[in-house]
Amino acid sequence: MRARHGAIALLLLVVTACATSTPPSTRVTDIRTLAGQYSGSLKEDGELSRSAVLIVEPDGKFELRASDPRGFRTGGELILEPDGTLTYTYDEMRGQGRVAAGRGTVHEGDGQRVIVLTKTDGTMTTRVAKSLP
Repeated sequence: MRARHGAIALLLLVVTACATSTPPSTRVTDIRTLAGQYSGSLKEDGELSRSAVLIVEPDGKFELRASDPRGFRTGGELILEPDGTLTYTYDEMRGQGRVAAGRGTVHEGDGQRVIVLTKTDGTMTTRVAKSLP
């Protein structure tokens, strides 16, 4: 019985590790290649992880929505840097004049593209993905 519990725990560990793996990072050469709808999660310090949707337009403008009892929806812009990385800005709280900014990375592999956005102060990370054709 003890061995069985150990085997189940090991299996759960392997499944969890595979589910959260991120493909290798890739250099972005054209912001238009990121256009589309991505889904994943938004994790903010002191908060539970929430589901998130990121809709990126061909010009880099985006809408970010996250599940939240109060609702969270904002618009922003992804900016392609010369080194192929991304920066972003968006209105953190509408009407309060605060802006969130940070860096983004793009990862591709296993038939998917993953975008990870990390706020400059490290207090929030958004990880979203979509399947590639």
